[in-house]
Amino acid sequence: MFWNKKPKETAEACVWFSYTVMLPENDEDDNEVTVIGNMIIKNTGTSVLNTPMICIRIKPPEDVRLGGKIGSVTHTALMIDGTNSESWHYFHDNWKEQAEKTGEHWLKPNRHLKLEPGEKLSFENELRIPTTKREKFVLIEGFFYSEEIKNGIRTLNNISINL
Repeated sequence: MFWNKKPKETAEACVWFSYTVMLPENDEDDNEVTVIGNMIIKNTGTSVLNTPMICIRIKPPEDVRLGGKIGSVTHTALMIDGTNSESWHYFHDNWKEQAEKTGEHWLKPNRHLKLEPGEKLSFENELRIPTTKREKFVLIEGFFYSEEIKNGIRTLNNISINL
């Protein structure tokens, strides 16, 4: 009977950057633009999203430093600062070379192995961009993947900085 039909499960997510840009003071020796924010993932589907992972791509990758709660599975900044936000780790052995070459940072959360329907997950990040960069434009793009979303989902917005 039609009322016994189970609704089809959907694997969907909404992903976006929430951020603020801080410009250096004119009299400071440190001439860096700092971007502090979050990459937020919300499971908008009806099925669990297993093995969540993100990619943050920086173009061009030269001189831009990505920071945040990034470490290993067993040791992260979480143990130092004591906050309750999620910590992340690179999951490629050659992550540093890959990030320098392609600008791609591939990360997985340390604790959240699945994302329930309606649940949110956030990667807190900080980008430092020197104002002395040869290239005067930086683009930061974000992508979310899971076992159910193998082709990935782009963030609703990018971060664009013109120096």
